[in-house]
Amino acid sequence: MALRKIFLTTLLAAITLPALASAQYVDPNDAVRFESDISSDEFMLTARARAVAVPGFLLGLFFEEHPTHWSEGNSNLSYGAEFVWRKDRRYELSAAFDYADLSMPEAFWQESGDTAQQAEWTELDMQVASVVFSAYWYWDVQEWFAPFVGGGIGPGFILGDIVRYQPRRNSPCYNSLGGGAGESFTPPECLTADGEPDPNAIDFDNPEIESRVPPVVPIINISGGMRFNLGPHAVLKLEAGFYTYVFAGLSLGGQW
Repeated sequence: MALRKIFLTTLLAAITLPALASAQYVDPNDAVRFESDISSDEFMLTARARAVAVPGFLLGLFFEEHPTHWSEGNSNLSYGAEFVWRKDRRYELSAAFDYADLSMPEAFWQESGDTAQQAEWTELDMQVASVVFSAYWYWDVQEWFAPFVGGGIGPGFILGDIVRYQPRRNSPCYNSLGGGAGESFTPPECLTADGEPDPNAIDFDNPEIESRVPPVVPIINISGGMRFNLGPHAVLKLEAGFYTYVFAGLSLGGQW
């Protein structure tokens, strides 16, 4: 009877002691792993500014004659903000708002297939307000430096108007249109002495609002760049890409 009691006590100790020892033992790496799991989700909020443009070669697919962005002293910029959730230091999910000015200097536009006399003097006052959801993949080359690529999609809301005016029929301006490409496309007969459009040559009394512009367009984001951690809670991003228009710019903000 005593032997059986000793045997059972020994067996119970053999079963429970390893479990108790395991509960008492602390792997020093567990703290690191636990801390890593807790801090794997990071958040970032940045403000950003970008230079934007629709490339001339894209406009050239639809127009024989047109102005361009960043011409005649015109600056095309976008301003916005982005909220980022970084998951497990492998990828980021973001939601961004941008307000881009895509206005152009007023000039003659000639659609592909039209004659020069069918060109219209056009005032393009256009802005795009967009909300885009994106995903980015990062490579942490250094603690302070990481290149990235990504993409996303969202709605872009068109603001402003495109207003077209016809050259006055059989005027010297009308008869001389299309003498050359670029600036020479618009003859001096269409302008006043100070270079402004001449109301005697262009019919400003009968404006036509362009109705073919949709109120909402898809904004497709394909971009890449470099992220610099300026400190524990500060970040700078340099980025460029395609946002239905092309862009290059920087972001500055905080992370936690």
